[in-house]
Amino acid sequence: MAAPGLVSCPLKYPYKQSPLPNGEVDRVPILSIQVARGSVLTSPFEAIIDSGSSDCLFHGDIARAVGITDITSGIHSVTGGVVGEAQMDLYAHDIRLLVGSDNFKITGQFSDQLPIGCLLGRRGFFDKFIVTFDPTEPNPGFELARIHKKK
Repeated sequence: MAAPGLVSCPLKYPYKQSPLPNGEVDRVPILSIQVARGSVLTSPFEAIIDSGSSDCLFHGDIARAVGITDITSGIHSVTGGVVGEAQMDLYAHDIRLLVGSDNFKITGQFSDQLPIGCLLGRRGFFDKFIVTFDPTEPNPGFELARIHKKK
C-alpha cells in the first residue's frame, strides 16, 4: 500500500448564511477562490463546496474572464442532477484553481447553463483537500486541509 500524502494544518471557515423561503436560514459551505489560465487571473469569487458534484463546475463567464472566448471548444459532456430529466452541457478546459495560498491545475467543466458561479466537486477539489463539515459547533463551519501527495 502506498504511503499516504502529507496533510497541511486545517483552516477553518464559517458557513455563509442563506435565507430560505420559509423564513429559516441555511448554512452553506462557500469559499472565496480564483481561477487562472496562463497569466490571466479572475477576481476572487464565491464557490459552493459540493460533495455531490463529480467535477468542478463553472459558469461560462468564468471561462471568458480567463480568455476562453468559446467554451464549446472544450471537450463536451452532459451531466444531470437529482432531477432526472434536467441535463446540462459541459465543456472541459484546463485551468488553475487558486484556494488561499494553494494553486493547482484542474480540468474545469464550464457551462452557460449553470445557475451559479461555481460548484467545487470531487475531481479537482475533494481530491486536493480533506473537507470536514461541522454544523454542531457554536460557530458552525467547515475545515480544509490540503493534501500534498508524495511523489
